Amino acid sequence: YICNTKGNFIILRQLKITLGVFICVLLLAFNNIEVDVTTHSFNSLFKIERSKDANQILYDVNVEQTGNFNLTNPINVYWIKNTKGGKIEPLTWTQKKYAYGLEYLNVNEEYATFRFVSYKKMFFTLKKIGSNQFEVYTKHEDRVIKMNRIYIQIDGGTFWFPNITAINIFAKDAITGEDILTTIHP
Repeated sequence: YICNTKGNFIILRQLKITLGVFICVLLLAFNNIEVDVTTHSFNSLFKIERSKDANQILYDVNVEQTGNFNLTNPINVYWIKNTKGGKIEPLTWTQKKYAYGLEYLNVNEEYATFRFVSYKKMFFTLKKIGSNQFEVYTKHEDRVIKMNRIYIQIDGGTFWFPNITAINIFAKDAITGEDILTTIHP
């Protein structure tokens, strides 16, 4: 602070700019902290695609050095922003809390049971099926199916209340290997 000739305190412009730059650097530095880019190509479990744009949400197993999934955070969730040249970005707090985040119901060394925060009617299980191999399963019409991808049809609405007309789950029958398409109308 500097006191001018009238006795008023003035904040230096330079101090404001420096502080602003420092805060921006801090925010950007911690923006991608939860994204582990190295797991993208080897540990992908499934993805979500939307009719809204070409961006995708990927769900990758969070593997520890022991070869098992992390018991605190078994699955990493992040964006592939194809509308920005394939840029990888973490989910925002709002997206984790209300849309694409996961709620873990039971986690142990054998499996992790979870559901989406936005759709609590369907349960999923992450299982280790081999050395550094993991898959996600769910049940549909008394069949156990292995998840591949989810496609969400969005027809208007708002940011907080999108009009989702269909959720298509592309999977394989865990026993027969048959391709399965399950459609949910929320």
